Amino acid sequence: MPADLSQGWGQIPEGLRGRLSLASTGWRHLAQTGALALQLARAEVDGAQRARLFALAADLLLWAFGENPLYAPLAAEITSAANETPELPLPQASRAALAAVASHWRAPGAGEGGMAYFERLASRRDTARLADFLAGQTAKDPAGLFWRDKALALALFCGPGEVGARLEASALAGLSAIDGLAPVAANLDAQAAFFSGETTSCREALGLLGPAFGPGFASGRAGLALLAAGDEATALPLLRHSLARAPWQASLAFVAADAASGTRRALAPPPGPVVVMLYTWNKAADLDATLASLFASELCGAQVLALDNGSTDGTAQVLDAWTKKSGGRLCALTLPVNIGAPAARNWLAATPQALAAQSLVYLDDDVTLPPDWLLRLGAAQKAWPEAGVVGCKVADHQSPHLLQNVAGHLVVPADAPEDRPDMDFRSLTPNPFRLLDAHLQGPDWGLFDFVGPCASVTGCCHLFTRAALAAPSAQGGQFSLALGPSQYDDFERDLRMLAGGRNAVYQGHLRVRHRKRSGLAAQPSAGASTTSAIAPGSSANANRYKMQTMHPRAEIAGFIAAQALRLGEAVAGALGALDRAGESS
Repeated sequence: MPADLSQGWGQIPEGLRGRLSLASTGWRHLAQTGALALQLARAEVDGAQRARLFALAADLLLWAFGENPLYAPLAAEITSAANETPELPLPQASRAALAAVASHWRAPGAGEGGMAYFERLASRRDTARLADFLAGQTAKDPAGLFWRDKALALALFCGPGEVGARLEASALAGLSAIDGLAPVAANLDAQAAFFSGETTSCREALGLLGPAFGPGFASGRAGLALLAAGDEATALPLLRHSLARAPWQASLAFVAADAASGTRRALAPPPGPVVVMLYTWNKAADLDATLASLFASELCGAQVLALDNGSTDGTAQVLDAWTKKSGGRLCALTLPVNIGAPAARNWLAATPQALAAQSLVYLDDDVTLPPDWLLRLGAAQKAWPEAGVVGCKVADHQSPHLLQNVAGHLVVPADAPEDRPDMDFRSLTPNPFRLLDAHLQGPDWGLFDFVGPCASVTGCCHLFTRAALAAPSAQGGQFSLALGPSQYDDFERDLRMLAGGRNAVYQGHLRVRHRKRSGLAAQPSAGASTTSAIAPGSSANANRYKMQTMHPRAEIAGFIAAQALRLGEAVAGALGALDRAGESS
């Protein structure tokens, strides 16, 4: 074990540190990073460093397994790596759990064992019949993990409620009695208790894990559960214990340092005057619920502008009603046609109310806000006054442990060829950059609960200063009309902001619940093993194509290089703060 946390982080090769500073969660992201560590270990000639790299690879792979413990293809890959590489130090408990998962999984072929029926129901999003079918399948084959995995994924999709609870119960019933699966069952029991807010039961289950998912996994999750319950004093020693055994856990370091600093409790009003701006089209019911949430919150004297973007449903009546109920705080604007998202954003920013404001917030028309949402954004803006934009964590409305957006970090897919042209116009991704999707690879355990800079935040709920939004277009001013009617206009604006020398700032202590399902919650098959986002529609595909052609490859490479330096400094700062706090305690 390293003498301090910073020392342990410094012993990790730079390329691996770069990946882990982006995120140290997401089972696929961790498994890929573990595979890279394994490659480095096999090639290393120095004995001490070789042993450290094998230990790191093992821990990364086991943590990935811990985040997706019923997925046999991952278990089989880890087992194969261990069989091929005797130096990979997997505990016997881990080997037994991996072997048990692999041996008890059999995916039925197309048209076999109810698979065709399952896929038909999944494509229709027929949740009630899916729940009945999966409960029946797990009862018929209690030792089979394939259908348990599907049932657990659908339980996450359904969120709190009778259907989700029934699916979760059928997925977990009797799991601990299957030979070798006791730590897997305890892991999933802990997760179920965590999502239900039962912190004591969660910690009790985590106490049964042993070393199966790595030396720091159980204490890290126990610390996160305590933080979610508001018990920072008990959580911090557990988080430090986890980091001492898993110093690669940069996300955990961000969370622990943030908690130690008191940032998670900070509230501050944004500089006034403040204007909150929405645009809407034919979503009267969602808009009504959003405005109810908005006017129930602390608005710090903000004026609210709502642009009816050519709606033909009951939107006008909703806005009329809220104009009266809000006592004049809502000003409704009406257009005869839908001019698209970027034009609507620019239109709102050019109104007299917005031009007189110092802080401007854009808000989607289908969200639920916590009462202190604006104070959370204001606190982040106060801590990072030079931010080009401040955004937040966005979660699924029905299942709030499934995330849609967090701190956005730029990446180029690993399979993008190095010799590709600067712009490959024959491809649907002519310049294949994107934001890391680690947050879509499983439910939220709190590893994104911190405040800090990033490349981009989602436009679902984001705050600007007047100066940032009024900057020249090349530095992030306004939203590109080329990206109408919708999608990617917020991301593209953030790229121009980066070119102007500003970063986005992410407020991870603000969770906004979004009614439109996306990310893991938008999966058509409710399969835990397939965690990439649902394929976007034609408008989104077209706008992604256009956005990628608007920013040359060299420019994106420069942004990514600057991001790596920024994140490296952030990890070093977090670990250093924790080391200093440990010395003084």
